[in-house]
Amino acid sequence: MVAIVASGLALSAGPAAADDTATPATSVLSAPVQFAEIEGATLGYRVAGSGIPLVLIPGTSNTMAEWDPRFLDELATSRRVIVFDNRGAGTSTGDVSELTIRLMARDTAQFIDQVAGGPADVLGWSMGGYIAQELAIRNPGRVRRLVLASTDCGGPSTTGPTPRALRVLTDPQASTAQRMSILFLKDRQGAAVAWSAAIGAAFTANGFQPQDSFTIAPEVAKAQNKAAGREWLGAQGGTCSRLHRIGSPTLVAGGRDDVVVPIVNLKALSAGIKKSTAVTYRNAGHAFLFQPGLRFARTVGAFLDRKA
Repeated sequence: MVAIVASGLALSAGPAAADDTATPATSVLSAPVQFAEIEGATLGYRVAGSGIPLVLIPGTSNTMAEWDPRFLDELATSRRVIVFDNRGAGTSTGDVSELTIRLMARDTAQFIDQVAGGPADVLGWSMGGYIAQELAIRNPGRVRRLVLASTDCGGPSTTGPTPRALRVLTDPQASTAQRMSILFLKDRQGAAVAWSAAIGAAFTANGFQPQDSFTIAPEVAKAQNKAAGREWLGAQGGTCSRLHRIGSPTLVAGGRDDVVVPIVNLKALSAGIKKSTAVTYRNAGHAFLFQPGLRFARTVGAFLDRKA
């Protein structure tokens, strides 16, 4: 996944699209940043809402400040929504010299123990989905239900980004427009603008936010790209051969026109996870979660509320 970082503040083209959903008493991204001490790192996080905890894991070069607040707040009407920064990113600290997906999964397991206080529902987007898979395989007792969005199971059989998407993903000088063009379809750029505007509004809602809310240091970006790139897609990477070990009911979802994680990869996930439900969205790409018209938050809520 690519970061939008300060672009959320720069693309201020009006308010986000109106929605008819309720909002929690406190917006998730307006909640104060708290900190959890885990092995080798301090993780910054925010929490709002009540009910069963739902932990969201961000993608490559993203911080918790870049989740769409409209998406989070709808989830928080029925869940205790918890967002956090991976080690070294945003408000979190920690050594990334030996960063791997498994290390970030271990971080997340310890984080869930401390902050959720028991098993949690888990949603991972892009690289966050890689982390969520490892978490569910290695720490099944921490995951009640699992949502995997715009992600894959890695290994050499996985179809990687398109050449153009890969160029943008690996170019630290890529423009906001270039980044948004691989997250949203050409005729869905209005959703990109609305997402950015919503983040900007949330960032300034309380008059102050930590200055490192959007910070991804070059060495952290490099470490994440390595862990989620050649290591995850390499011969010894990924979870494809271990997906059968995921026992949690799982929702696998993606946009049919995703150029970052092509939708063909969804088949391997849904086939390998026994208790899986697959959902695909037309006219949607890597950031399909943040197209309000697709109402993905409602799909997630309904899935998490299932009795079986």
